[in-house]
Amino acid sequence: MRIGIFGGTFSPPHKGHVNAAACFQREFALDKLLIVPAALPPNKAGEKILAARHRVAMCRLAFSGIPGCEVSEMELLRGGTSYTYLTLTELTAPGHELYLLMGSDMFLTLGSWRRPETILRLATVVAAGRLNDPAEADAIKRTREALLAAYGGDVRLLDNPVTEVSSTFLRDRITAGEDTSEWLTEPVRAYIEKEKLYDRR
Repeated sequence: MRIGIFGGTFSPPHKGHVNAAACFQREFALDKLLIVPAALPPNKAGEKILAARHRVAMCRLAFSGIPGCEVSEMELLRGGTSYTYLTLTELTAPGHELYLLMGSDMFLTLGSWRRPETILRLATVVAAGRLNDPAEADAIKRTREALLAAYGGDVRLLDNPVTEVSSTFLRDRITAGEDTSEWLTEPVRAYIEKEKLYDRR
């Protein structure tokens, strides 16, 4: 079974996430695609993170149209810091072929993650970025070469032409009452409005 894993804070999940996930599922013919909201991302230590139930609900709305896609609460149930190598270890089993998707910003820092050698041993890493952007494509390719030289494994590249947008930028726009339809799906926007998420008043 070919299992894809796409983790993140997803606060909120946006169209860039959805497009990357759809491309990932299609390009790698995945039998199952797990969307895995993090409990406590290592790169966001000390930050206040939106309640898990809201992030899970928004992910279910955002990714519902992708075949074979399901939202997994495994990192939330495990609790603590959400280290990717632990998630991959938990999913490793006979007959499981694991593919780990990450955006270019995360991929460029992979060498500094906890136990990158384990990550590259347990899964094929898939870096999604704008490969038609020469600067971004060059950075991704140089990082790929460095990781393979240091740890071996298998690193693939996936073109994601949708412009990435920072979650901070989106949250600020939502708080200011500004339009986010360019970046968020309608069901996610409706959920945010209904639950009054990111409202600092």
